[in-house]
Amino acid sequence: MKRFFSILLAAMLIAALALTATGCKGNTGDTSSADGSFNGDLPGGVTGVSADALAALSNSKDVRVYSHNESNEEKKKKEADFKEYFDSVYGGNLQFEYTVWEGWESKFITDFAGGAAPDVIDLYSKLWPRAANRGLVYSLQDLEELGVQALDHPTITDTFDIAEKNFTYKGEVYAMNVYNVTPGVMLVNDSLLKDCGIEKTPKQLYNEGQWNWDSFIDIMSKVTAVDKNGDGQADYRGYDGWDATYVMNTNEGYLVKLGEDGKLFANTSDNKVINGLQMYAGMAQNGYMIDRGRFQEGKTATLVETHYNICKTINNKGEGINFDWSVVPMPQGPDNETGSTIGGCDSYAIVSSTQNPQGAFNYIVAKVAYDKIYGEEDPDYDLEYWLDDDGDQMLNDLRSKVKQATWSGVGNIWGSQWEFWGDVRRTQSVSELLSAWTPWLEAQCETENSYATH
Repeated sequence: MKRFFSILLAAMLIAALALTATGCKGNTGDTSSADGSFNGDLPGGVTGVSADALAALSNSKDVRVYSHNESNEEKKKKEADFKEYFDSVYGGNLQFEYTVWEGWESKFITDFAGGAAPDVIDLYSKLWPRAANRGLVYSLQDLEELGVQALDHPTITDTFDIAEKNFTYKGEVYAMNVYNVTPGVMLVNDSLLKDCGIEKTPKQLYNEGQWNWDSFIDIMSKVTAVDKNGDGQADYRGYDGWDATYVMNTNEGYLVKLGEDGKLFANTSDNKVINGLQMYAGMAQNGYMIDRGRFQEGKTATLVETHYNICKTINNKGEGINFDWSVVPMPQGPDNETGSTIGGCDSYAIVSSTQNPQGAFNYIVAKVAYDKIYGEEDPDYDLEYWLDDDGDQMLNDLRSKVKQATWSGVGNIWGSQWEFWGDVRRTQSVSELLSAWTPWLEAQCETENSYATH
């Protein structure tokens, strides 16, 4: 299967699709079909599809999916437009089941156990790797064995590399299309840096190949040394961020990893993790950090977030921010050997209880084609809206390097993370902290491993 898709990828020579999706928007790059043609009236949205594939794509039948938009009339109207498109062009009968956003992953697991799961789900990080581990979704190999047609469609091949990197379980890929890749990026207050007398901005350092932990620490230390009124307190801070995950991942450190055998394990003895947490702890103890959400006040040099939250900050509810800014990647740590970067991936997956796998696959193809043809940039979600051509190139390069952390879908780690990050900020010894937390992390991994069905 892996060789099959590698051959397809080599033949297609297509870059990643620029896509958006209902809910959490983003994209995976910019491309067109093999001959440059996208057509909203053609099943699949591209020309050059085989007759058998066209026949299969045109006969979708009943397909049911979740929607989180029951109280959003604007998004419901867009869903109605897509339903009309899917039903008419793809020969389907699309049905939306409204469910709230908070906790929908648990609802899905419950629905699956009760025989009431939808045909397609969004495979977010909170469902990975549990969706594959518990046999809740099909892999590409499963679909091939079921006889699903058009698996060589650009919907699959265009994002296969990022899918393989982030959604592989025991050698099989479970992401049908990675429609949204959200790198963590850094928003920089260039006006503040100039006011602090800093000669080179992070963007200049990045362009010169000098953007790393050392140059980042140098900027933060200089910013926090400014005390214009002489009260003994720093006028500014260097960093507004979410948690230690971002800093740790820039060093290629991951608290929890997924082995080739499908087993999750605590990775707390890895020097990449230890050094990443030490970097974060040092930032906190040296006074470089500020309480989250203060960047827009103009008193913090940098903000690190997922790129759609960076968009919301730049847009500031349509009012913008009143200082000069730029966007750069997070600086990489010294132990990062592959160049991987922080971020998350959102994908579609076909639920293994579906009675209509071809129709479920067709829904994904239709959604990708529809968003490609009719999607528009949103200043609250699409960072491209705010960047120039060089910035777009930087962002697409980052997307190709994203490796999302495997932990938010493991046991109760998500709910307990804030206590852990707080301990990291306060600790005087990262090694002792990890010794205290490792048994708990191991227990969370073992709990998830116990659900394995294959």
